Amino acid sequence: MRTFLTIAVLLGVVTTTRADEGDDLLARQLAAVVRDPRLTLPQRLEAVRILGKLGQRAGAAVPDLIAQLDRLRGREQESLQEAIVDALGRMGSPARVALPAIARTGGRSIDIDLAIKRTTDSLLASSDSQDVGALTKQLQSQDSSVRLRAVKALGNLGPAAKFAISDLVGSLNDKDADVRRAAIAALGSIQPEAAPAEQILRSIALDLKDPDATVRLLAVRSIARFGRRAVIVAEDLQPLLTDSDADVRKAAADTLARISPP
Repeated sequence: MRTFLTIAVLLGVVTTTRADEGDDLLARQLAAVVRDPRLTLPQRLEAVRILGKLGQRAGAAVPDLIAQLDRLRGREQESLQEAIVDALGRMGSPARVALPAIARTGGRSIDIDLAIKRTTDSLLASSDSQDVGALTKQLQSQDSSVRLRAVKALGNLGPAAKFAISDLVGSLNDKDADVRRAAIAALGSIQPEAAPAEQILRSIALDLKDPDATVRLLAVRSIARFGRRAVIVAEDLQPLLTDSDADVRKAAADTLARISPP
């Protein structure tokens, strides 16, 4: 009962203020309920759910929710962690600053991980995703899935993301192969003439050592499209002349013949 009385009181407060001021006040007071360890878990969960329903109007609560995610450890109050992550996903662009904290919450439980995926997808696809600065920050995330979604989102923006080119060039050396490949595609989408051929070639060459023959074959064919400019990775292609896969061997030989100086 105390939960609903508390929420009702908070809702009553905002009727005496301007709409935007009221939203901020309500969001902060609900956040105070969420972070109060003296309250029961159902009370705190109810406050989180209301914040989620408020959506972008609850943006003032984002810093407190981030702090809660960082304070809660491991499987401590899993349902509260999951609810906070889901609520942030409903807040749109004001909650994008929470993506690093959300990523740090991963690995605590299957349900929380699923909530993280839903929320990350939602935030990166929000209507204000043209905030290139926010997306480029995500390229430094420890979570490869966050980096991958950010790279793809920047690529989808096309020329509007031209200020992220230097950051995407850095992603060409990402330890995750999917991120590297997405960065190549993004650079081509944003400003093809500005795409650095040497860095892209060296990034593609990393796939030449992939255990999957199909990946190696696609990498060789991609390198071949660069023509004589691909001579800088000729040494990387040489080992593939004795590759275990016949198609890879043939593609490597053809590519080396094509890119070698006359």
